[in-house]
Amino acid sequence: MKLQGLRRAVLAATLSTAMLGCAFFTKSDPVVVRYFTPESIAARPDPSGVALAMRPSVLDLRLGRVNSASYVKDRIAFRDESFEIGYYEELRWTEKPEAYLRRALGRELFEEQGVRQIISGPGLTLDVDLDAFEELRSPRHAARMQVTWAIHDDERVQTRETFTIERPIPSTEPSGPGGIAAAMAGVFDESVKHVVARVMVALAHPTSSFFSSVNTPVSVYSPAK
Repeated sequence: MKLQGLRRAVLAATLSTAMLGCAFFTKSDPVVVRYFTPESIAARPDPSGVALAMRPSVLDLRLGRVNSASYVKDRIAFRDESFEIGYYEELRWTEKPEAYLRRALGRELFEEQGVRQIISGPGLTLDVDLDAFEELRSPRHAARMQVTWAIHDDERVQTRETFTIERPIPSTEPSGPGGIAAAMAGVFDESVKHVVARVMVALAHPTSSFFSSVNTPVSVYSPAK
């Protein structure tokens, strides 16, 4: 009985040592997190240039809420087929995307376009929702951003628009994480410019038919640059 017990102890020790050895040699590499930003570092135009000097009147606007869908986080998201969302564990934005969007809109509207920012009191308010910001992996490989913006006063919404912009992600070099981030930065920049352009028209022509002409969703497919 003692000999049988000793054999069992030796067998258990041997198995334990083998399992520890396997765990040691098959240990996965640590995840190296890479951080990206969709904001361009290109030089900005002079906001005191000719275009601002020629503007016939001063436009006023309050930048209200800038929110994002709950799945749009600091981890870079991807979409497979039509319904499944996933995240890259090692690819992240340095901030949440809505923070980039608020900062970019404020810069474009109040610095570069010369719109006068309303801090308190009555006036038109711009609200923006970032509905989607992701890598589309199937059925086509593209960066995708969807935005809904609305201008309203204290009583009603004056105008509202939902649009989607996509940019293909190249299958050849440069691709990989850098190519994904570059394409997403491209659709981000185009989306900001689209919102600002439409808002400027709405502010300049508040009584025109424009307010009833942008309520249908718009899709824009941008070629790779």
